[in-house]
Amino acid sequence: MSIRVRFAPSPTGFLHVGGARTALFNWLFARHHGGTMVLRVEDTDMARERPEYREAITKAFEWLGIDFDEGPGKGGPFGPYTQRERLPLYRAKAQELLERGLVYPCFCAAKDEDPGTQDEEPEQISNAARCQCRFLSAPEREEKTRALGGEMPALRFAVDQSRSYAVDDMVRGHVVYPPGQVEDFIITKQGLQPLYNFAAVIDDHAMEISHVIRGEEHLANTPKQNLLYEACGWTPPAYAHIPIILNMQGKKLSKRDGATAVADFQRLGYLPEALLNFIALLGWSPGDDREIMTRAELVAAFDINPKRVQKSGAKFDTEKLAWMNGEYIKTAELDELVDGATLILSLQPDAATLRTGRAHVAAVCELLRERAKTLAELVEANRYFFEPGSIVPDPEAVKKRAGTPEAFERLSLVRERLRGVQSWDAAALEAAVRGLAEQHGRKAADFIHPLRVAVTGHAVSPGIFQTLEVLGRDVSLLRVAEFLDRREALRA
Repeated sequence: MSIRVRFAPSPTGFLHVGGARTALFNWLFARHHGGTMVLRVEDTDMARERPEYREAITKAFEWLGIDFDEGPGKGGPFGPYTQRERLPLYRAKAQELLERGLVYPCFCAAKDEDPGTQDEEPEQISNAARCQCRFLSAPEREEKTRALGGEMPALRFAVDQSRSYAVDDMVRGHVVYPPGQVEDFIITKQGLQPLYNFAAVIDDHAMEISHVIRGEEHLANTPKQNLLYEACGWTPPAYAHIPIILNMQGKKLSKRDGATAVADFQRLGYLPEALLNFIALLGWSPGDDREIMTRAELVAAFDINPKRVQKSGAKFDTEKLAWMNGEYIKTAELDELVDGATLILSLQPDAATLRTGRAHVAAVCELLRERAKTLAELVEANRYFFEPGSIVPDPEAVKKRAGTPEAFERLSLVRERLRGVQSWDAAALEAAVRGLAEQHGRKAADFIHPLRVAVTGHAVSPGIFQTLEVLGRDVSLLRVAEFLDRREALRA
């Protein structure tokens, strides 16, 4: 059997990590089995769709490195790949089901009601028990249709309430819905505008989708979709419903928990390979204790079965993500770190004044890569590397390490010694300062502590001599001079 999977986002918002995880599971499954990954855009919600959302979704996938074999802009044998272009298909099939008596006109919902999320009907029509349209006589239906100006009313699928309905799922096994639990459901709104369950079935069949891998919140949709497959005389795909993503308190992950969109994590300085690795392990296990896995290793290990994919919710542990990202930062290509750090620098309020030359940013990233968990942390906790000149020292650091008359005297000696250094590199700088300390019979730390506060503004920093080298001669000596000039204001 040819493996064909799809991811079908709605361009009504930014790509959420939950959607990215679903897309990734589909992508890994397709790549593991040598199958085809399809992108289909569900763009029928014209009231909420925005062009910037579609562009953001595309950019998020490009950043993550999730590619598609078929889809908008890519083409393929089963196009078009946007639902708005496929409306005639849905309308023709809906009309056919109406003529066969499998659906009936429903007058409970107004034309312009928002259908909500793709797995929901409008609140006032979601409970078929309140809908009596199934029992209207032909004259009553004609009268109500005339009241709509002759436009086609919503269509609701007539479910046999005496039957139970079963779903066979690759993760959850055999799930049975007893009689009466699956209610009549809307397939099109007024004007033959398709809703999610109906359009998804038409498209999945037409595009020969073999496996539908999606979030567990769609499990309740599956018996409805199977009814549509049965009504159309088609074979349903295999289903796999993966666990919902939770916060650390066990609640569904939401915007209240902080970053949830893929773009948020990019702006916070997470690397795409780290985020990809992390979300791959949200609900899936390679069958061993590996946590850091390359893209190729994920593809090789990935499959969907009850032993590998858990049923219970997967907790989004931000601390673990930060740790994992730090591990990736240590080994990433320097150009990737520079690109990410430069993006974060560009988002700073004073971006126009900062030192953002590529060579300088590269030197900072190389110095700090062993310490940083994210590139945002690398930039924002070490802004003194990017400030073009003057800095404002932390008063506590001054008080602790550099505020005494003796500290100022030693810093004056350091300045004079540094002025004479010919080669401004860490080794030469260290030799100069340690030689000065030995000459005066002092510990090197007595000179290093005030020097660090003067050039970084902090009591703690990366190695001071490497820091001086990266800052450069002019900036380093300027900061020492300014610190000494302000000794009366700074003195403890």
